Amino acid sequence: NILFSGTQVGNAITFPLAGVLCKYGFAGGWPSVFYLIGIAGVVWFVLWMILVSDSPKDHKRISEIERKYIEMSLCDAKQQTKEVVPWKAIFTSLPVYAIVVSNTTSDWGAYTLLTNIPTYMKEVLKFDIASNGLFSALPYIAFWLCINVSGFLADFVRRKGYLNTTWTRKLFDSGGKIVPALMLIALGYIDCTQPYIAVILLILGVALTGPQYSGFTVNHVDLAPAYAGILYGFSNSVAAITGFLSPLVVGAITSKGQSRSDWQIVFYVAAGIYIFGAVFYMLFASGELQDWA
Repeated sequence: NILFSGTQVGNAITFPLAGVLCKYGFAGGWPSVFYLIGIAGVVWFVLWMILVSDSPKDHKRISEIERKYIEMSLCDAKQQTKEVVPWKAIFTSLPVYAIVVSNTTSDWGAYTLLTNIPTYMKEVLKFDIASNGLFSALPYIAFWLCINVSGFLADFVRRKGYLNTTWTRKLFDSGGKIVPALMLIALGYIDCTQPYIAVILLILGVALTGPQYSGFTVNHVDLAPAYAGILYGFSNSVAAITGFLSPLVVGAITSKGQSRSDWQIVFYVAAGIYIFGAVFYMLFASGELQDWA
């Protein structure tokens, strides 16, 4: 969870920075956002090339104890891996499709909010561009916190034996969809006379999706540790389709204007998709190692 929560740190930094740059930045304002983010990407690439190694034995800054631990873990994983990937079993596994559906429905809501929060705040809540950037960042700060807290909590209930792995994954994942769905539905009934209530609902609607990271996101490892990368690649590839599909749908719904009633439809659609994903995952997910793994 700590690994995945880094994305939200980026969102929390970028939104307010973009708001300030659009208003005061160089090259006409908004182009400066792309220049600076592009430069940051290049700097990160250089640091990555300098600091990252192909294997633990090639790493110059790793301790001997850590190196041996990682190499032993990698050795165990290699021993578990079969020479032939069980593609048929993967593509006919209901628990795998539970992850795919959960990932896809989660990403629909995530992309709907990520790409449209600034527009909603400007057109419906009437925030100016600088305030827009700041308030757009708040949900992702809370999201980062919720991802990490829910991760520790999920590990705690499993370690203490309060819930087995399957029910931990199901409850955290479904809770991370159903509660935000309710927040989005409520958000649709808020207008520009109640902007701060809307911000609170947005924060809750985004942040409380965090428990999903203790659900479907880590579930790949539960099902098949040796093929977790393949499973994640499969589920995330399908889910990535929502990255362009969701904005298109939102654009179609709001094409005739940016009224509150238009956004109610947007939020109802996202909420309905969340709930479908929660129900499907609750019915078909598993936290047990699969026979084919």
